[in-house]
Amino acid sequence: MTTKIHPYGGTYAMTIPAHVRRVLDIDEDTELEIDIQGDGFFVKPVKEKQTLDDDFLRFLKETDEKYGETMRNLVDR
Repeated sequence: MTTKIHPYGGTYAMTIPAHVRRVLDIDEDTELEIDIQGDGFFVKPVKEKQTLDDDFLRFLKETDEKYGETMRNLVDR
């Protein structure tokens, strides 16, 4: 697939065809990352990144759900 850039204010814009937006599940509110590689570039949607804190809290919750009762019973001994 090919496309062209078009003047837009003091810069240029590139349109993203509807079928590409649907496949990537992006809309006008989606933040895009531009990655320059060699003599070209890639544009991809920025996915929400989980922080270490989110991962750690999820791990703690899952661990407590699985082993919490056993651990509390050991403390009570």
